[in-house]
Amino acid sequence: MKSLNRLLPLLSLVCLLAGCSDSGPTEAQKKEAADEVSAIDLPEKTLETLFDVEEGFTLLSLKDFEVFNAKSKEPVEGKNWSETDGVLSCKGTPRGYLYSHESFGNCTIRLEYRFPESAEKNENPNTGFLFFITGENRIWPKCLEVQGKFAEMAHIKSNSKEIQLEVTDNEEARDKARLPIGEWNTIEVVCKDGALTSVLNGTQIATSKPSELKSGFFGIQSEGDAVEFRNIRVQKLTD
Repeated sequence: MKSLNRLLPLLSLVCLLAGCSDSGPTEAQKKEAADEVSAIDLPEKTLETLFDVEEGFTLLSLKDFEVFNAKSKEPVEGKNWSETDGVLSCKGTPRGYLYSHESFGNCTIRLEYRFPESAEKNENPNTGFLFFITGENRIWPKCLEVQGKFAEMAHIKSNSKEIQLEVTDNEEARDKARLPIGEWNTIEVVCKDGALTSVLNGTQIATSKPSELKSGFFGIQSEGDAVEFRNIRVQKLTD
């Protein structure tokens, strides 16, 4: 009950800022709720996540994905994928990917990611975000990819020889928008009728014209480097 009582100011603040009150919140109400919320020990980005949910975004966690691993000749110790306090971690081996239980078509996907241990090991660490995964699971599946590799962050490409893709990419914008290894970068991808638009830290980087792929599962790659993800969110778009 004590925890519930401590959360009530937070819920009140969400309601007030979302316009639940006909008259709207007073400045005194805002300050009182904010003071109460600041005293609650909440994970980073909790408020942002709550408001995104209000806007129609759904937060995804490890339980919303299945794991596909490439066959490895060497024994693998421990799990490659794990989740703690809302941060999804990948060791990088074996190669493979997570893929969502649900298939997505027109949607917006937002997430944050960083390479926490790679600065000393690899100056160009690698991961990627897979869209419209179709057919059998393999390395790599028939799909489109928004690059997570540091040097090509937010570039759009076909991840299969079966799909030819026409892409416009702004490397200068990428170089200005990208944050250094070890810091959290934000990726947003808008999927509309098979066309993708990628945004890095608020700056549009690349667009692709529609291909034959217009829906499928969403995936996150394991490509040899330790990487972390948080606030993975999806919003389905109406036609």
